[in-house]
Amino acid sequence: MAFGLAETTRPQLYRIVHIDKTIKAMRYPNARSLAEELEVHQRTIMRDVGFMKDMLSAPLEYDPKRRGFFYNQADYSLGLLKITEGELLALCLGHNLLVKCKGTPYIQAIVSAFNKICSYVQDTVEIDFGQLTETVFFDLEPLRGDEKQVAAHFATIGAAIKERKTINLLHYSIARNSCRERLVDPYQLRYYQGAWYMVGFCHLRRAVRIFALDRIRELKHTESAFSLHKDFNQDTYFQDSFQLYKGDNTYQVKIWFSPDQARWIREKQLPPTQTIEENPDGSLILTMQTSGLFQVKRWVLSFGAGAKVLAPPELIAMAAHELTAASQLYINT
Repeated sequence: MAFGLAETTRPQLYRIVHIDKTIKAMRYPNARSLAEELEVHQRTIMRDVGFMKDMLSAPLEYDPKRRGFFYNQADYSLGLLKITEGELLALCLGHNLLVKCKGTPYIQAIVSAFNKICSYVQDTVEIDFGQLTETVFFDLEPLRGDEKQVAAHFATIGAAIKERKTINLLHYSIARNSCRERLVDPYQLRYYQGAWYMVGFCHLRRAVRIFALDRIRELKHTESAFSLHKDFNQDTYFQDSFQLYKGDNTYQVKIWFSPDQARWIREKQLPPTQTIEENPDGSLILTMQTSGLFQVKRWVLSFGAGAKVLAPPELIAMAAHELTAASQLYINT
């Protein structure tokens, strides 16, 4: 079986599976032959044999005449994983997807867990993982921010969430181009478009807010315990968000899309808060309930003349101001 992720040093689980298969093949292997096959010291093999006896209840015995190990119970099994080719393929693709989500302390654990599962798979499925990793890609955005720093923040916040302890952080705001110290009760961590975010109750604003981990300049635990805010519900909290952005007020947004751009909008899987009204000429009107007007403005403008804000007045004014300012850049050149 070709996995394409094999380690140069065989892990113990791999060695144990190899020992088990060799014994079941009635080859009566001994420490010397196994050590040569696995490229390890004989002492390592003896430790593995002891582990199999003590921890896995393996009925292992040594036959002096045949000079090798055997099972005195023919029906003994390590419990190897029976898995189909499709399941193994999905496992590999899932592994490749997970390792793309950097910035957490769990990347090495993901790789280690995958290798352990692969070691337990019976040798009945043949998949060339080397070819698979060269032909199937997950084109996710690169992690935003320094990977080590984000991973450190992730670990600290994750521990605070588990222990229900308030954290003290110095957060940088791009909009204000300044840093501000805050006390936050962390509720959850979310990954979105290449960045990790923390959702938590901000003591300064007396409300739940979203903080990007890569914009946290300083972070430390406090000994203050907290309870989840009684009004917080993660499902309803994100209902009126747009691309993870939220504002203070919720608006009914209506956007017209030209026939050309409408084809792209129809392909999108819309959340329950968004509806489409079809027009005879092939254009459409998208209606949504959202508080993230700033992010909606940026999204609408990306369609150029193929989209027009119909409501609310606040968003119309924001889009018009942006387009006027942009047009002046070209008029003055």
